[in-house]
Amino acid sequence: MGKTSRINPRALSWNIAGGIGYSFILTVIMALTSIVLKGFYPPFPFIIAPLKSLVESPVEGVVQILVILALVLFVLPVRSVTVSKELRSVRRLAIYTAVGFLVFSLLPYAFTVPYVQTYVGLVIAFNVINGVVAGFVSGL
Repeated sequence: MGKTSRINPRALSWNIAGGIGYSFILTVIMALTSIVLKGFYPPFPFIIAPLKSLVESPVEGVVQILVILALVLFVLPVRSVTVSKELRSVRRLAIYTAVGFLVFSLLPYAFTVPYVQTYVGLVIAFNVINGVVAGFVSGL
């Protein structure tokens, strides 16, 4: 008889949905961070990818990475043992989504076209890809 899978399909689907949602939340927060920094110092470009920000305007990149670290650290401190066991998958999902966000957020900048629709489509695509990958990996 064949080997059965250890992955719970319901938990996997919730992890994927949560990963996609968290990736979109990270994108909105990075966009707001970029807009706020642009308000204080107008020469900052509008960039949602922290790694690209490190190259083009290092201050913005450092601030965006610190914001991502703060969001990841927000899910880590749980003192209760019972709650800690239940939220272990949420912690892993947040960490994998944040790390994936650093990599996948470069996707819209890999293709340069003059159309805004392409940029928005690539932002949506990298969020979905990041959420699916992070949800699947955290469910293993």
